[in-house]
Amino acid sequence: MVPETPPENSPPQLLQQWIGDVPYQLLLLEKVLLPEAFLFDYSARSLDALEACLLEGCEEGAGRPGEEQAEWVEGATAYLGEVLLGIAGGGWGWNTRPVDGLPGQPVVSPDPELALSPVAPRLLIAHALRVRTGTAFAEEVARLRQAVAARQCEVPGWKPAKEHTPHVDPEAPLPEDPVLTAWLAEREEALSPWAEDAFEGAWRWNFHPDTLDWLEVVVRRRFGTVEEFDAARDEPFVQGACWYLGEVVRRNKGAVWQYVPYDPDAEPGAPGSRESVWTGVPFVDQPDKRVGGAAIPLGCLRALLLDAERADGERAGDRLRDVLVWFRASSYAHVGALLTRMGMVSREKAAGVLAEYAAFAHQELPPHEVPDALEAFGVAISAHGDDVDDLEGSYADILERAEALTDGAVTVTDVRLRPDEEHGEVLEFARNGVVVTQTTDHQSDDYLDHLAIMEFIGHVDPDPGDDPRRFHLVQFVRLMETNFETYFVFATPEQATVLEKELGLAMR
Repeated sequence: MVPETPPENSPPQLLQQWIGDVPYQLLLLEKVLLPEAFLFDYSARSLDALEACLLEGCEEGAGRPGEEQAEWVEGATAYLGEVLLGIAGGGWGWNTRPVDGLPGQPVVSPDPELALSPVAPRLLIAHALRVRTGTAFAEEVARLRQAVAARQCEVPGWKPAKEHTPHVDPEAPLPEDPVLTAWLAEREEALSPWAEDAFEGAWRWNFHPDTLDWLEVVVRRRFGTVEEFDAARDEPFVQGACWYLGEVVRRNKGAVWQYVPYDPDAEPGAPGSRESVWTGVPFVDQPDKRVGGAAIPLGCLRALLLDAERADGERAGDRLRDVLVWFRASSYAHVGALLTRMGMVSREKAAGVLAEYAAFAHQELPPHEVPDALEAFGVAISAHGDDVDDLEGSYADILERAEALTDGAVTVTDVRLRPDEEHGEVLEFARNGVVVTQTTDHQSDDYLDHLAIMEFIGHVDPDPGDDPRRFHLVQFVRLMETNFETYFVFATPEQATVLEKELGLAMR
């Protein structure tokens, strides 16, 4: 007689396993199972669409395979649970009562001050599929909101507290390790010769996603086997390729570079341990975004050589640019949260902007639209890149908007564009009563001189001893549909560094 196998895991272990799986369930639901138009913003209103998708997919005769059906339920459980936790606070728990042959199920336990029983998302999904009203999720949201409102009447100012779900809820990036700092500086300094060698001419490197196709070709051309690649992993070409791939991700999706040094006290398999692939290697991550992406460029490049060849001789497997798919681009909501976190805008200001842009506050922002979002939140100005009706008036408008950001530290008056025998035209204005002149070069009466703007905008910087903020030129990846505006962010050096690292920008 074969003895019965005892339960493999205890309830706490099953709970930890579920919490560890939540990020992957959410990614699968968003990237594979749900339609592209689904508003994946963890809002209560998104649950109406989720319930509609479940009802449509689980109709009798829909023909969805059992495995896919299970994936749907698991993903919906994770998303529904996270939305409910966002409303009522609390955290994930585990109910030990067996269900559908499983040793229990995950539940969400609302903030203890609400004195509510745990909610089982799977049971709520089953109820929604049974009653088929399309309002089951909304009714549960209303019940939780009613409980929250009642508690807030008793304790004004109280808010439910949500427990942190690892790799789902945003968190601050790791402190930059000196090893990473040195590596990034070394790689950036070596960019030009590396690009000349890799792309046979530096014109091809501009951090556009399309350049990853060239990088993929070069890597495959240089290395025929994984063994050859591994032997060269510490050489300048491979290290440069790792940096370039990571920078394309960072600048297009707003990721940050991270590095976890070896930690002898780390649990086996955890970051910092010798067994973890994340230990001792630069990687790009999105810790400040819900279910943000993460990738080790060295591993992505190495994986190119692991692809099997198809019968027709072509390479199988994903393209290198597909790495970008798993990273979440910035959004107005993300930019607003970051600016609020740094104290650059008030919560009221951020909420007002997000209310104004509510229709697409959570939609992805391509890199060339991120500076425009900064301007919408009132921490940046732009210079028009298309034709203008009045050169002098346009320069005056730029200076007026820049002046407004200094909160009275700088005043600009008497702006005029006057003829000059030597330079053709000179822009003249008074900064705090002192006349400033700036030479200009206009190829046409319809277009601003952006190089001149880059020069004179520094005159609107407050005096360093009074205010450390200054105007930083924003550089970003310009995609095909990009605008031609020039942007300047008004920030302290420390704030500019954070914006640069977390929004995928470059500033100078």
